[in-house]
Amino acid sequence: MQTISSFKEGDWVDETYLVVGKTVSIAKNGVTYLSVKLADKTGEIDGKLWDNAEEVAKRFEREDFVRIKGVAANYQGQMQVKMKGLEKVDDGKVDLANFLEASPRNPDEMVRELTEAAAGLKNGYLRKLMQSFLADKPFMDSFRRIPAAKTLHHNYIGGLLEHVVELIALCRDVARHFPGVDGDLVIVGAFLHDIGKVRELSVRKSIEYTTEGRLLGHITLGYEMLAQKIAAIPSFPEELTMLLKHIMLSHHGEYEFGSPKRPKIQEAIIINYLDDLAAKISNFRTVLKKEGVAEGDWTGYSKMHERYLYRQAGYPDDAASPTKAGEAPKQGKKSPADPEGTGRLPLDI
Repeated sequence: MQTISSFKEGDWVDETYLVVGKTVSIAKNGVTYLSVKLADKTGEIDGKLWDNAEEVAKRFEREDFVRIKGVAANYQGQMQVKMKGLEKVDDGKVDLANFLEASPRNPDEMVRELTEAAAGLKNGYLRKLMQSFLADKPFMDSFRRIPAAKTLHHNYIGGLLEHVVELIALCRDVARHFPGVDGDLVIVGAFLHDIGKVRELSVRKSIEYTTEGRLLGHITLGYEMLAQKIAAIPSFPEELTMLLKHIMLSHHGEYEFGSPKRPKIQEAIIINYLDDLAAKISNFRTVLKKEGVAEGDWTGYSKMHERYLYRQAGYPDDAASPTKAGEAPKQGKKSPADPEGTGRLPLDI
C-alpha cells in the first residue's frame, strides 16, 4: 500500500484512503473546490480537487473509503495531494488493517497485569474499587479497545490499556524513591486517570470523539464514573474519595491543559509528570517511525514537542517495545539534555 507517511513531493498517488473530513469551498477567484482529509494508519493528509468539485462531492461521505489519483505536493510547508480523480470504494473491498493500527502488546496479558496489580493492593477499599472496574464487562470491553488519544500518543486500538499499564509501572517504580508516598493510591490513581476516555473516544474506521466526549471531556466523564463506583462500595472513606477525585481532576497538571485543579498531593504530582512523560515518549517514537527518517536525520517540526526531533545514530528499531509492569526498561543510547524546555501540550488531542 502507498502509505501517507511515505509521500514525497512529486509522487504520483493512486491508492485507497479513508475520508475523515470533507468540505466544499469557494476560492478567492470564485472557483468551487473540494477539500478532503484523507487518512490511513500512518497519518493524515489534505487532498484538493478543483475539477467538477460539487458533482464529485456528492459521490461519497465522511467515513467512506475513496480511491484517489493525484500528485503529492508541498504547500506552505505541508504535504497535500492535488487530486485528479476520486471514486468511492465499497467497505468490503478494503483491508481495515491498513487503517486501524493496534497495540503491539497482547490485551489479555495487559489485563492480567492489571488484575495482579489490583490483587496486590494492601488498602482494601482501593482494591475493591479497582476490582470493581476490572469486573465491569462493558467497561473492560471498551477499555481494551479504545486508544489513549486521537492523534498525539498511544493513538491506536488498545492504546489506552497499554498507556495505563505503562503508567502504573512507572508510578510504582518512582514511588519507591519517595518515603511517604502512598503506593496503593498512586497505582489506583494511575489506573483511573483516563477512564473517561472509554466514553470520550470511539473507534470504527477511525478514531473520533463522541458527542459527550466533545461536550464534557474525559476528565468530567471519568469523575462521574469514579463517583458511581465509589458509591457502590459501603463505607468507602471520605478522605480517600476526595484524594482519588483530586488525582482525576488534576492529572493534566495546569488549567490551560484542561485540569480543573492543579496537583496538590505527592501522588497527583507523580501521576501528572509521568503521564506527560509516557505520552511524550510514545509520540517521539511514533514520529520517528512514521516519518521514517534515516539515521542522524531530523524530523519535521513536532507540534507536541514544539521542536524538531533528532534520531541518533544507532537508534534501535525496537525502541517502541513496551515495558511490563515492574520490569526494567531496555537501555538505549543516552542523549544530551534538551535545552529547549518541555513544550507541554494537553494529552487528549
